[in-house]
Amino acid sequence: MLLERLSNPGCHILGEVGIEEFLTRYWQKKPLLIRNAFPGIQPPLTAEELAGLACEDNINARLVLEKDGAYPWQAEYGPFDESRFGTLPETHWSLLVSDMEKYLPEETRFLLKPFRFLPDWRFDDLMISYAPTGGSVGPHVDDYDVFLIQLSGQRLWKIAGSFDNEILHNTDLRILQNFTAEQEWVCNPGDMLYLPPNVAHHGVAVEHKENCMTASVGFRAPSLKTITSDYIHFLNENVHTAGRFTDRSPVKPEHHAEISEDTVSQFSEYLKQGIRLEAELVKQWLGKYCSDNKAFEDIVNEDYNDIDFVQLAAIASQSALMQSPYSRFLFSYSGDNALLFVNGNSYQVSKPFAEILCEDNVIDFHKLQKIMSASDKDVLLTLFNNGAVITQENA
Repeated sequence: MLLERLSNPGCHILGEVGIEEFLTRYWQKKPLLIRNAFPGIQPPLTAEELAGLACEDNINARLVLEKDGAYPWQAEYGPFDESRFGTLPETHWSLLVSDMEKYLPEETRFLLKPFRFLPDWRFDDLMISYAPTGGSVGPHVDDYDVFLIQLSGQRLWKIAGSFDNEILHNTDLRILQNFTAEQEWVCNPGDMLYLPPNVAHHGVAVEHKENCMTASVGFRAPSLKTITSDYIHFLNENVHTAGRFTDRSPVKPEHHAEISEDTVSQFSEYLKQGIRLEAELVKQWLGKYCSDNKAFEDIVNEDYNDIDFVQLAAIASQSALMQSPYSRFLFSYSGDNALLFVNGNSYQVSKPFAEILCEDNVIDFHKLQKIMSASDKDVLLTLFNNGAVITQENA
């Protein structure tokens, strides 16, 4: 039922609200609850499989316990020993694993594909949490947009637009000390709650015949401090020369210790030269910034190859090519061509090549063969050899 609905152009996870109304009235403005957004939904993995992932190296996992240990709330971070799960209390704890779209790309694809009405560069990660009765991470506030999809069991969501910012002491979790709900709902499997940034929320697993499993689809909302710092770093690495400041009209100062208004004016002009905001520069930086995957660079590099294009074509005839789940593919039109961004790097390619390569995680090599230029082939070969493109067999 779910696959039939998602493949039907007349149906969407936003239901009667629709995409245009959602983007106009709700996106980054106010919460929205959609009942049965994912009809007939089944979790992409079991609780045991989620716990197994949490025991592996390089997996971003954590346990949050409300009534265990010296503090009212405490967090533990993976990788965990299998024995830890045998010592957990019967209630009031949660296991959360982030970046699930990287670890189980095929199994979780159905949760992400419906969100293609939002640009890919905004997507951050897919987190899946498991909790017995009473499990929660406490009332808190996020700085990003999130869609909360109930996979199994039930979760009571309480939210508030106005709240006291004071944080609970004696815990390393940012839990609101005095949270009072303004609205609340119990979500069943298939229900989805959208929350814009800065809405306080508290989700608690409800006693049910099935324990609670919830998917959290997060969309990035970078801070001004973060992006200005990164953009200046980009300019320093790619644009600025080794030139130094020079006085335009040196004069004897009225006092040798004074920083004169004229000096301030000169430095203001000098800084403007350094903080260049041309559209093409911003485009290059934004593509590199949003496609960056430094946290998973070592994993991508494990798939390093050293072959030529003839060998690549032979491989593609035997096994489908696909984007590495640890890589991010974006592009921007640039004149008659396109700038392709993969893992923080940029490549000049043809428009059709960029569109086909970024269309889906499984790459249509047959389509690419019909339109690829020699330079496009070089880029595809580079991406395969550096592990950003892999075969389905190696996924």
